[in-house]
Amino acid sequence: MISFAGGSLDPRRWRTLQNLVVVEAMSSSNDLAREIVEMYFAEEQELPPTVLIGEGQTAARGRRGRWTAEPGRGLYLTIVRRTGAGEPMSLIPIAVGRWVRDVLAEHAGLEASLKWPNDVYAGGRKLAGILAESRTQGEDTYVAVGLGLNALGTAGSVGIETATTVEQETGRAAPLAPLMQALLDRCDAELSSPGWEREVERWERVSLHRPGDRLTIRRDGEEVSGAYRGLTPEGFLRLETSAGETVCATGELARW
Repeated sequence: MISFAGGSLDPRRWRTLQNLVVVEAMSSSNDLAREIVEMYFAEEQELPPTVLIGEGQTAARGRRGRWTAEPGRGLYLTIVRRTGAGEPMSLIPIAVGRWVRDVLAEHAGLEASLKWPNDVYAGGRKLAGILAESRTQGEDTYVAVGLGLNALGTAGSVGIETATTVEQETGRAAPLAPLMQALLDRCDAELSSPGWEREVERWERVSLHRPGDRLTIRRDGEEVSGAYRGLTPEGFLRLETSAGETVCATGELARW
């Protein structure tokens, strides 16, 4: 048992995740994951699947830069692991977002939705974000999937107008340790028996976006607008524009 947020985490039931590190404060769990991977590459060693948790993070990162990760307010972690042969890298953040969404429904009674490419929303506000990064050397690729979930406090306490918290949406202040345990248990179970070929269909069922919705994507300094047509098998966004269908592999959803 490992202490976390006034409770404890039990990794003994896991089949895939092997290392669990909990630190009271760190700069960024994704940055730490990158440093650890570089060290293992330098030593020509294999890094076992590892969970890095910071009860607070002073330089947490999202797609748009830094964000607030106050101690005792949320779940802040990174899962770093070597990818398997043929594992679809572009589907990993899509899948993790859905796993987070399902855990919130099952353990917090909160029906959230997913916003492309990697955000969890509730009540029209952002509840959680996912940042996936990879590093390859030779034939080995490691992926670090960072997650930040706003759990406790009010929407106003987050300090971001478009954000919310689990407590705000449910009216209940759920203990962090059981929620973290449920999330890690789910990630371990999914990674132990992955079903990547079903992830796009499952994601689309709980997405914020409905066929025909007008979306605007900002990428490479330009904006692309069109009607939502779902995702490709790789998890890329399909938009029907005036020039025909456009596929967006990356980008920021500016308006929807």
